[in-house]
Formats: sequence, structure tokens, C-alpha cells
Amino acid sequence: MSISFHPYVFDAADNTWRIPAACDTDDERFDINMCNANALDVLEELGFPDQSTSDVPVPIEDFLERITRALRSQIDRPSPPLESRTVRTGYGMAIIIGARQEGYVGKRLHQIALMARQSRDAGATHIGWA
Repeated sequence: MSISFHPYVFDAADNTWRIPAACDTDDERFDINMCNANALDVLEELGFPDQSTSDVPVPIEDFLERITRALRSQIDRPSPPLESRTVRTGYGMAIIIGARQEGYVGKRLHQIALMARQSRDAGATHIGWA
């Protein structure tokens, strides 16, 4: 399972959130995806603990403020490296969580910040994830 971060704009005519046309052409810039465990650590740094889905996208300016605070908090304190591990569930399934390098969370925050800024320039007003 994974979580993706996307830019959105509200379409009042359809009463729906949609990805702006200018952002719907480049998945590498406008679709930031990571495994659930890593995304939850990033979301916790952003102040959204245990919120694997954004019910309503967050205004880009508010989102960027959260990212700025999170990145500042990591100056000289990078996220620790994690070893690969296996978690066994009570119903027989094993979940393998891959290793990650020191500073991984900060690198992903920086990547999402770039996406949010570029999305804003392309007409997006909000960032959401699921």
C-alpha cells in the first residue's frame, strides 16, 4: 500500500476536487508517492498524525507553512535511519517494511514542498493525499 500527494483545485460546477490540467501531465513532478509507513512519518512531521487520507485537501499556503516548520525542525536533526523489518499480523500476514537512510523524511518533505510550489504556480490551490 502507498500514499500519494497531489495538487487540487475545487471545481464548483461539479462540486468536486480535481487535479489542475497543468498538473495532470507530469506524474513525476505532481504525484509524490511513498509507502504507507514512510508517508505516515512524513504526515506526522506535518502535524497530521494518523491521517492517511485527507478528507478535504489542505490549502497550499497552509500546507507550505507546515512543511517549512517541519523542515526547520530537522535542521541538524535528520530523521534516523531504519533497518528493514518484518511485522507479523495476528491473521498470518507478514508486512515487510524496507530500510531507509538517515534524513529520509526531510528529503521527502523537500520534494513535497517543491511539488506544492510548482503546483501553486500551475493553478492548484490545495494539496491532498490518499
